Amino acid sequence: MGIKDFVITSAGQIYENLKIKRNNKQKISKLQRELSRKTKGSSNRNKSRIKLAKLYEKLNNKKEYYLHSIANQLLSENQTIVIEDLNVKGMLKNHKLAGSIQELSLYRFKEILKYKAEWYDREVIEVDKWFPSSKLCGVCGYKNQELTLKDRSWTCPECGSSHDRDLNSATNIKQEGQRIKEIGMSLPELTPLESKSLDPHRIRKSKIELIQLI
Repeated sequence: MGIKDFVITSAGQIYENLKIKRNNKQKISKLQRELSRKTKGSSNRNKSRIKLAKLYEKLNNKKEYYLHSIANQLLSENQTIVIEDLNVKGMLKNHKLAGSIQELSLYRFKEILKYKAEWYDREVIEVDKWFPSSKLCGVCGYKNQELTLKDRSWTCPECGSSHDRDLNSATNIKQEGQRIKEIGMSLPELTPLESKSLDPHRIRKSKIELIQLI
């Protein structure tokens, strides 16, 4: 999930960010100006208020329909969906991106996906928000510590693989989800290569001992 494109799957399928409110910014601003010019308590002001409310409702319904349609398609094509648990609160602290992030309705999308998954008997796995999905090479597991938000593509210095940032991230999220499903726990600090070297039976035993201590 991202800002440039709303959802990118490991199969390369892209669901665009509709930017509904931004694309209707002029309409919203016009109605807001009309409302502010009307006398408080007048019938004309009430009419302007209703017009603005109806526009917001229309835009919200359009976005809600889009979120439901994406969730329906993903769940109809897959038994298991792996998503990243984004640090939305942390992302909102970036004032340049805060408006775009709020418009995405990431929490609402995850909410829809999860309750529909229960209806259709599907599984949703969340990867830890600190898992470095963008920084890992999906081929060899090399961790690119120099990667920044501006970098939309990069080449792995270890194996030479060229990566689209979002598609590579989706691939790594899928691989991490498969590992979590097999082992039963999330280890965000480990790369895929380090994770594969772990003994699942040993981890399960540690989890049982931890539960007994609690």
